[in-house]
Amino acid sequence: MLIPRRVAIVTALNVICATVALAAEPSYRWKAEQDRVSLLADEQVVWTFHFAADEGCPYLHPLRLPGGPVMTAFAPDDHPWHRGVWFSWKYLDGVNYWEFARNRPNRPDGTTAVVAPAAIRTTESAATVKLKLEYSKDRAVLVEERTLWFSVPRSDGAYTIDWTSKFTAQDQDVVFDRTPPERAAWGGYAGLGFRASKDMQQFRAIDSQGRTGRAQAHGHRARWMDFSGVFASNDRPPVPVGLAIFDHPANPRHPTRWYLSDSAGLPYFGPAPLFGEPMTLNAGDSFSLRYRILVHPGFGDAASLEKEYHDFAD
Repeated sequence: MLIPRRVAIVTALNVICATVALAAEPSYRWKAEQDRVSLLADEQVVWTFHFAADEGCPYLHPLRLPGGPVMTAFAPDDHPWHRGVWFSWKYLDGVNYWEFARNRPNRPDGTTAVVAPAAIRTTESAATVKLKLEYSKDRAVLVEERTLWFSVPRSDGAYTIDWTSKFTAQDQDVVFDRTPPERAAWGGYAGLGFRASKDMQQFRAIDSQGRTGRAQAHGHRARWMDFSGVFASNDRPPVPVGLAIFDHPANPRHPTRWYLSDSAGLPYFGPAPLFGEPMTLNAGDSFSLRYRILVHPGFGDAASLEKEYHDFAD
């Protein structure tokens, strides 16, 4: 579906001098396929959301600002289960749904599977994708109803992705757990995550409480966190870009704790609702998680991010 090109405003000086050609903003269109949906800026892919049943958990990759570098990493050598922007529980009833199992190439012990055709709806201003997923090991233990709402980029290229997941335990209680951080310094992660491209450098992470970097922000509670960095190449000046995630006030354990790794070897962050302790969902009961993802140019600005958070929360 085509979204009309915005009309570039040309000043009288530009008309008279005819020395500066103003580039019009791109034409955006959605491209829906059987196992994915994408946003295109002219012919460049801005993002693609993959949800093929045989790929394991759904993921977003590539993901970029219009005309910018790819911000996400897909299946890096150090952690091949990292998938750009994706959601994965760590342990459900003691079964690992995160890392690949030794006896299951490219699959964890637990299976995260899309079990119904995706429902995709597009308008000029937004696209909505609805999925049904099952988490299983010999039997389905948890069902998720996931809705992603994608906005068309704003005038500066920034855009949002609103993520809602409703989880329902099946015929038995489900215990959600993680590797305890008090047992392993790298423990605590589970849930929504962003793995940055190896070409992203000079990281700057901030949270809603003014904390910066892993030393201050890792494992602490905050309403939001922003992860920004710089892409540099020989043919273009340094380009700072960022991705923020906002935790909705209705979420369990809000404000959430955050997992942050801002080293060049492992640039990753995400909300970690299980960081402090595991959680049990009784048979037949449900809970929901809601997040907003903001992809933006430049380094994260605290005042602007706080305003964005309140727009989302309200």
